[in-house]
Amino acid sequence: MRDEHSREWGRREEARLAFREAGSEVRWAKGRYGQAQQAFDEGNGSPAELARARQAWIWALTEWVRTLTVREEVLDGGRPAADAGADVLSSGADHSALTLDEAHRRVEVLSKEYDRIRRSRSFPAEVSSARRAWSEALKRWARVLISQEESRDRARIAVRENRDLIGLPVAGEDGPPYGKTGRRTG
Repeated sequence: MRDEHSREWGRREEARLAFREAGSEVRWAKGRYGQAQQAFDEGNGSPAELARARQAWIWALTEWVRTLTVREEVLDGGRPAADAGADVLSSGADHSALTLDEAHRRVEVLSKEYDRIRRSRSFPAEVSSARRAWSEALKRWARVLISQEESRDRARIAVRENRDLIGLPVAGEDGPPYGKTGRRTG
């Protein structure tokens, strides 16, 4: 009995630590991604640097969602599968129709419902069902957030490409008629 209790405590502690570490990683990656966005907006970064920072953030965010889902399952007394929560980026339900606020509100509502069911000492199947619904909403929120950031980065790149094209001569022309400024001198 004592061995089982020790193993259970160890699993819970391991899940908590993994989640805490994932939280640190996502904060670091988001900071790096923010710096890459700022550098790009200032003309100092490249699309490749922006993409690498975004990918690192996406990986960290998906790992955070996965470890949060696993932690909750372990705290509920479950034994998560090795790939539990790993499907964060799978397409699942269409998330493009949701705004980030709508997705976030859905997570909040289902989180409260999950917590209510969990605290009511409901049957394990009810707790598991509520946790799954909350987990799916959390994954959907992450997909919407990722999609939003990818769209913003595509817009950043398009703005810079358009800005870089302004003032360049059209193919076959030598440039503005009166020099670089387009004004007559003299």
